[in-house]
Amino acid sequence: MFGLFKNEELHIEIRPACPKCKKEFMLDLKKFLPGKTHRCFACGTVASFDPSLAERIQKQIADLETSIRELHQNFSDKV
Repeated sequence: MFGLFKNEELHIEIRPACPKCKKEFMLDLKKFLPGKTHRCFACGTVASFDPSLAERIQKQIADLETSIRELHQNFSDKV
């Protein structure tokens, strides 16, 4: 799921599966932070993610937000 600028920020959700019960849960990529854990709402299993992957994703989200804002500004200037 992908949404642009919810509260002026890029909003991207993924649906990973719980490693134990396999039920999908929604995860806002803005909350996908290095060292942070996430609890499955169905069974309570705590899942953690690779910190270096989380760092790379946060940087890519920031870069994407900047590019989208630049595109929006460029388009607005031409209209």
